[in-house]
Amino acid sequence: MKRRRDGRRRSVSRRVSIALVLCLCASLARAAESPANGDVAVSNPVELQPLPELAVTRDKPLFSPTRRPPPKPVAPVARQEPPPPPPPPPSVVVLGIISENGDGRAAIRAGGNGDKVTRVRAGDDVRGWKVERIEPRRLVLTQGERSVDFALFTGAAKAAKTPERRVRQTKAASPSD
Repeated sequence: MKRRRDGRRRSVSRRVSIALVLCLCASLARAAESPANGDVAVSNPVELQPLPELAVTRDKPLFSPTRRPPPKPVAPVARQEPPPPPPPPPSVVVLGIISENGDGRAAIRAGGNGDKVTRVRAGDDVRGWKVERIEPRRLVLTQGERSVDFALFTGAAKAAKTPERRVRQTKAASPSD
């Protein structure tokens, strides 16, 4: 029976020692959670702020519909001028075209030169435009991606000469009357 009592005492003492260890651990855990300098632990950091520092929040509530972030600074936009319109093609009158062995030349009168007749070949410059090719009845000038055709014996040239002939014919007819 003595053995039984000794066994019971040991089990009770084990249980008591386990309970003491658990209580000690719990108190140590609470001590670790509380600040060491004796201040009361707070769960909200705003509680630590003095009220005068929160005056802006009181004046402009955070969730007010009128509260907006400050406007972003607008960088001045440099106004770009539209590019100037491309220059018009030169005023050219094709007077004649000569083809020799696949090489063509043209006799032209460019506007601004008066009555001066100029001879041009492929690759020459006519008032900022390049002579691209000379065909049997056509002169092609280019400037960048733009292209202009001038034809030999166009209808407009014939129409311009027609009124002059009528004037000459009427003058010639009037003295013989």
